[in-house]
Amino acid sequence: MAMALHRLSSSIKPLRPSFYYMSAFSSQAVSQKEISRVNWTKPLNAPLEEVDPEIFDIVELEKARQWKGLELIPSENFTSLSVMQAVGSVMTNKYSDGYPGARYYGGNEYIDMAETLCQKRALETFQLDPAKWGVNVQSLSGSPSNFQVYTALLKPHERIMAFDLPHGGHLSHGYQTDTKKISAVSIFFETMPYRLDESTGYIDYDQLEKSATLFRPKLIVAGASAYACLYDYARIRKVCDKQKAIMLADMAHISGLVAAGVIPSPFEYAHVVTTTTHISLHGPRGAMIFFRKGVKGTNKQGQEGIDGSRVEKVLEAVHIAANKNTVPGDVSAMVPGGIRMAVTVALKIKADTNGTKLKDFVVTMKSEAYQSDLSKLRNEIEEYAKQFPTIGFKKETMKYKD
Repeated sequence: MAMALHRLSSSIKPLRPSFYYMSAFSSQAVSQKEISRVNWTKPLNAPLEEVDPEIFDIVELEKARQWKGLELIPSENFTSLSVMQAVGSVMTNKYSDGYPGARYYGGNEYIDMAETLCQKRALETFQLDPAKWGVNVQSLSGSPSNFQVYTALLKPHERIMAFDLPHGGHLSHGYQTDTKKISAVSIFFETMPYRLDESTGYIDYDQLEKSATLFRPKLIVAGASAYACLYDYARIRKVCDKQKAIMLADMAHISGLVAAGVIPSPFEYAHVVTTTTHISLHGPRGAMIFFRKGVKGTNKQGQEGIDGSRVEKVLEAVHIAANKNTVPGDVSAMVPGGIRMAVTVALKIKADTNGTKLKDFVVTMKSEAYQSDLSKLRNEIEEYAKQFPTIGFKKETMKYKD
């Protein structure tokens, strides 16, 4: 019996208070939480091959296809590694509705810088005077850029003349058959084609002029997808002037040759010029809309209580990207009454501002009287933000760490 009790007692471990187990469990939970907090960014910073091997394999197959084949489609080109790096950079994270200096969202200072640089280079590429020409570089492709021009300059169902598709034109210029409207352009606008003189293979400009006299178009497109000859831009502009029509030159397939100066440029004659960036300009997929500068309209005057636009400017100055929002009763989406955050300093700045416009507010905000407070607040925000892990890139690879 004594031996049995000894064995039993030696096999029983002493009981520990319940708070000990709770403490141990709590420590384990905290440890796991810390590990989770450290590791949650890992898949977001991992390469495609690791995150999605199926898509990675498809990309590799496409690489092999391009490497082993001959690409003869005129609407395609091979872009460079540097372009791919720019397109696939952290710039893709930003919402950038609007234009440089007039965005709907805050935090676009570097997007503005990039877009402004792109506009500058676009004008320089075609040797255009920035006092006479402007350029929109936001369009995603050639067809949308043409449609954007039509909708900006024409009313629904106004008339367009363009090169007939079977004779070498492009679908985005309004092609339709005798019984069916093929493109969206032909649905929303009334279109009439001009054609080749089939005995010569050249555009029949005489017939173009006769048709324009009868059709009275509001816009004439000078551009093609499969026309091996040079356009007579001067002749088409003459027809446009006679009909008081807008001349749109779509030079997507030949813009590289225009930039190189080896073929005539449409800019001397056209009111608007469109081109893709991914065909003969060898860039990323995109498009540009060049336009002659004219008189700009003016905004309505009126008093402004504090609003989302002004608060957004203050937040941006201290490195917080926010977006203004409309609230019931607002009459302008660009100067709404709401924002997702608010700061009292905006009220002080507005009270000290001479003038009712947003630009007057910005001038006061940038004055010496407020720069010290804004700088201090910005530093506090940056030090707080830098505690969080980076996504899509590693901090040690950054060029600007300070």
